[in-house]
Amino acid sequence: MHSKNFQIKRILIPYDFSETADLALEHAVFMAKLHKADIVLLHVIETYSFTSAISHAFSKSQSEFESKIESSASEKLQQLADKLHHDSGMGVQFRTEMGKIYKTIISVAEETDADLIVMGTHGVSGFQEFLVGTNTYRVVVGAPCPVVSVQTHARKIGFKNIVLPIDNSPASRQKVKHAVEIARHYNSIVHILGIMTMSDTDMQRRFELKVHQVADYLAEHEIPYTTKVFKGDNTAQITMDYATQCSADLIVIMTEQEGGGLFMGNFAQQIVNHSKIPVMSIRPDEGDPDKISIGY
Repeated sequence: MHSKNFQIKRILIPYDFSETADLALEHAVFMAKLHKADIVLLHVIETYSFTSAISHAFSKSQSEFESKIESSASEKLQQLADKLHHDSGMGVQFRTEMGKIYKTIISVAEETDADLIVMGTHGVSGFQEFLVGTNTYRVVVGAPCPVVSVQTHARKIGFKNIVLPIDNSPASRQKVKHAVEIARHYNSIVHILGIMTMSDTDMQRRFELKVHQVADYLAEHEIPYTTKVFKGDNTAQITMDYATQCSADLIVIMTEQEGGGLFMGNFAQQIVNHSKIPVMSIRPDEGDPDKISIGY
């Protein structure tokens, strides 16, 4: 997705027949209708779940079992694809693949030239989060396009209120351009959220000025906005609390950057894993000065 025209022609939806996947599908269908995009439904059968459960002595049975599972999933996806096409008229493809979930999603996104991935996330916490993260976060980090992650709580469809956390990095500025394009498409109000972790007064003043410059940029592009600046170290929690406070429908974050600003790595992982509000994760386009220059 390039911020200049925010073209979405194909949306990939990893689908595991769960309630969360159904909700992600609702969000994706809404977006597909708005953008006149096609949909690709993908069901991944994770191979290790069988190899660990069935010993090598039953490898033939295992292969037959996997084949039956794949056939059953394809049949269900076919029915779902037919229904979606019948109800909306949009183009719907479906695929059933075997392999590691996050690796397969990333490779299929590349193969199908997806402009966006919309997927449910079940979230993890504690040691599991520290050890492996989630399939969703792994997709977010490795995907060739933006990812919208949806938890079961996110029942409101549409992006009327968008929270835009801002830090001091070039990539954070680039995100502002994406937010403008998203807001245009969805008639959104953008809630600019500056979080200051610095204690130096001069740095705080400079940071507040940058928040105002972001607001000016939105005003120039006729995007309605609000601004709020918080002080604090727990950036992820502050962001999620503020998103709840302003009834946000989407949080827009960047997922990697040079120099490791506030909103990378640990922040992005916490937001993707724990936000009850849908999150759009965008990877910065490195080396394109047009996308990081908005006047500050």
